[in-house]
Amino acid sequence: MRKAFTLIELLVVIAIIAILAAILFPVFAQAKNAAKKTQDLSNMKQMGTGTMLYLADYDDTYGQAYYYKDDLGDTGGYVQWTSTHHPYIKNIQMFVSPGDPTRGLDPTNPACANIADNSVNYATPCDAQVPKISYTVNAALMPRKRRSTDPANVTSQTAVEQVANTILIASFSNTAACVNDTSQGQTTTTYKNKSHRPTNAYMTTLTGGKWAGDNTADATIPAVYAVTIAVAKEAWAFCKTGVDSSSRVHLKYIQGDRFGIGSNYAYSDGHAKWAAPEATLRPDSFQWGTRVYTMGGKPVLDQAGVNVR
Repeated sequence: MRKAFTLIELLVVIAIIAILAAILFPVFAQAKNAAKKTQDLSNMKQMGTGTMLYLADYDDTYGQAYYYKDDLGDTGGYVQWTSTHHPYIKNIQMFVSPGDPTRGLDPTNPACANIADNSVNYATPCDAQVPKISYTVNAALMPRKRRSTDPANVTSQTAVEQVANTILIASFSNTAACVNDTSQGQTTTTYKNKSHRPTNAYMTTLTGGKWAGDNTADATIPAVYAVTIAVAKEAWAFCKTGVDSSSRVHLKYIQGDRFGIGSNYAYSDGHAKWAAPEATLRPDSFQWGTRVYTMGGKPVLDQAGVNVR
């Protein structure tokens, strides 16, 4: 009577297990990524819904991306949109994407123990924002108005021409170097996380030139140009080299392919969906704002000098 497998039988069983593992492991990985994508979409949807609740309390007006606590400079700390919107979103963990391998960016200064703390302490400044964040907002809707003298201003939802096709919230880059930059008063070699900053898909010239939305030059140009996919890809690739990328367009801040060939976005009417970066930048269906609403409705032009739609 046989009491053991032969060597050949064992090898056959091992081979079968190896083949099944080779088939199933990619399936498991895809299922895990799909689950993360779904949770990230839920985060986007809840942040979008929270913003709609914020609008209801603030006369249909979107908030600011951030501002200086002392209305002067960054040494006193920042107040970011996650602080002002937290009462409507509640869950701090929601601001970290399950698809973000960095598990979220840190604030420029340490996060305040109380997320709503807008007090100034120059000795130990803290930022009123979540401790970790994987998302940023669109400066066309929520301005980079650092201080009251900056030219950008808040805008109302009713001013948005295509409210269901205008991005409100996007994914921060998985590469910290794409978000690092200098601040006023710092030397060019002193880089910090700029996780309070909004993004935008605008250029000051046909071929590039960042539009920051926080200075007189940005305010006085008659129109901006829509970032092309070629310029966007160049900015994403360049900042990943670790070389100073401060001159690149601010779309460098986002991760356009967090989930495969695209990422999730929340839109200015509160809904959320997945989109490939190429789809968001099409001039015939431009999803980053057909006008710069936070700069008086400045027009956005395509490469032919025609208004995007």
